[in-house]
Formats: sequence, C-alpha cells, structure tokens
Amino acid sequence: MAKKKWYKPAALLFVVLAGSVFFLPSSAQAQTTQQKLDQLQSELKQLKQNIANIEDEAERAQAEKDSLQQQNSIIQEQIATLDGGIDAAKEALAAKQADLDQKRRDIEESEDLFEQRLRAMYVMHQSGALSTLLGVNSFEELLTASTTLSRISIADTDLLAQLAEQKAAIEADEAYIEKQITEMENDMAAKEEKQSELAANLVAADNSLTQLEAEKQVAEADYAATLSAYNQARAQAETEMNQSSSNSEYVGGAFGWPVPGYSGISSYYGPRTLYGQYDFHTGIDITGANVYGANIVASQAGVVQTVRYGSTGYGYYVILDHGGNYKTLYGHMSGIAVQVGQQVSQGQVIGYVGSTGNSTGPHLHFEIRVAGQQVDPLPYLQG
Repeated sequence: MAKKKWYKPAALLFVVLAGSVFFLPSSAQAQTTQQKLDQLQSELKQLKQNIANIEDEAERAQAEKDSLQQQNSIIQEQIATLDGGIDAAKEALAAKQADLDQKRRDIEESEDLFEQRLRAMYVMHQSGALSTLLGVNSFEELLTASTTLSRISIADTDLLAQLAEQKAAIEADEAYIEKQITEMENDMAAKEEKQSELAANLVAADNSLTQLEAEKQVAEADYAATLSAYNQARAQAETEMNQSSSNSEYVGGAFGWPVPGYSGISSYYGPRTLYGQYDFHTGIDITGANVYGANIVASQAGVVQTVRYGSTGYGYYVILDHGGNYKTLYGHMSGIAVQVGQQVSQGQVIGYVGSTGNSTGPHLHFEIRVAGQQVDPLPYLQG
C-alpha cells in the first residue's frame, strides 16, 4: 500500500511536469511565430511602398532626362547658329583682309612713285621741279610750272592721306571682326563644354532609369510572388468556407454585428480594384477610429472550425460553423481568443481587430457563406 501511495503522487507529478513541458515550448513557439508573422507583415507593406517609391523616382528621373534633352537641343541650335556666324565673320574678315592687303600695296606703290619722283628731281636736273623751273622763259611760264608742281605735290599728299585713312578704317574693321570671332569662339567653347556636361548627365540619367527599371522588375517579381501567396491563402480560406457543416441544422436566429462600437465600412461586398487588378470583395471591411485591438465577437453561435495564423491573405483568421452550411469568417485579426472545436455563443469575444495578412490598415474582414455561396453580409446583419 505504501508503494501505491508513493506511486500516485509521483505519477501525478509526472503528469504535471509532462504538461508543463508540453505547454511551455508551445507558448514560446507561438510567440516566435507571432514575431515572424509581424515581421512578414511589415515586409509586405514595405514591398508595396518600395514599388511606389521606385515608380516615383523613375518618373522624376524621366522628367530630368526630358529636361536635359530639351536643354541639349537648345545648346545644339545655339552652337549651329554660332558656327554659322563664325563662318560668316571669317568670310567677312577674309574680304577685309584682302581689301587691306590691296590698300597696303596701293600705298606702298604710291609711296614708291613719290619717292622715286623726288629722287629724280633731286638727282636729274633735266626732270622734276628744278629742270622745270630752269627751263622757263618767262614769268608766266614760271607761275604755270610752279602751279603744276604744287598740284602734283598736293595730289600725291592727298592720295597718301586717303590711302592711309582707308588703311586705318580697314584695320579697325579687321580688329572688330577678329574680336567678334574671338568672342564667338569663346562662346562656342563654353557651349561645347555645356553640351559635354549635358551628354554626361544624359548618360547618368539613362543609367539611373535602367537601374530603376531593374529594381522595379525585381520588386514587381517579389510583388507577384506575394500576390500569388495571397491568392493561395484566399483559395485555402475558400476551401475551408466551402466545407460542409458538421451540424446539418442551422442554429437559428439573426446575425449580430461582429465589432461592437464600430460601424464604419471601408470596403463593401462586390467588385473592386485590388493591387491594380480586378477583385471581387467577398465580405465587408469594418473599421473606425482607434479600432486596432477592438473586440471581435461571434456574429452567431457556433463551433470554431478554423483558426489560422497567416502572413498573407486574411492573415490571422477564424471560421465559425453555425450549422446548416452557414459560416462566418473573421480576417486580419491581431490576436485570436478561441481554439478549433470550441463552442462559442453569440457575442462571445473570439479575437481582436488587427491588420495581419494583406491589409492596408486595421479593420475586420467579415464574410457570411450560405451553402458555400458568397453573400452580402449587410442584409443578414441588418435583418
């Protein structure tokens, strides 16, 4: 008997310890799973934001490239205009230089003739002013000869002065044209430097757009994978909702509002656009100010058919079976307060509003299915 008395407490202790060993790791594992799911949820939201950021950055880069191309076109037009102006100025300068060279030759020839004439008058008494003056026979002839020599001298002097003035004018024109050409060439060099800078910026803009396009393709591939996981999760929920009820008889009565104190609806039952694609919303999304963490209650009495902790689709969700193939689904919960197989009463807390899975903010996704068919929950809730 003593042995039996010793064995029972020991057996009881073993059961307690075994229970402790069983539940403690389960709790720790649930906490770790919760952390991982929260992280996945954060990554999913960040992925959506990343795609939007990449598209915005690509739009800005394209606008910058368009602006650079426009500036480059303007610079090219200005360079073409300057190039034409420089060519015209060089042609004008060449003509001026030709005129100037001719004037220089004319002046040199006139100066040579004038010097030769003076030298001849000095050396040879038979010609020039001296022979002319010595050869006169009367005062009248002397006056005529003097007048003639004076006119020759004045004409030579006027010619030299006129040629010198023309030479100075041509040299001034030449200097002005050379100055213009220098300024245009400097302007051309500056614009060519600007064009080189724009070309480098255009290459950088193209590289940036190429990189952004590659990043967008990676992000879209990740997004497609996430969307596929979302659709798979929804398909799983669809399968679970379409399972036959364990009880063929509906519990009866009207359905109650699943989030007491919150009546806002952010998305109604029916067609909508989700993630840029056509989607049919199979329930209603109930939300409101400070709704996160609010109680979610059973809309009708029933048995907990499904409890799922997911990082995609409906996230954390619960499916209640109300008999007669009437079922309700509660999605995107932040926490779940029931277990599979548990009997719940109408109005009993089964979880808490959250934003798990594919969700843009705290709300409850609520569905009612009748014999596997989607129905608009509002008429049932308002009936």
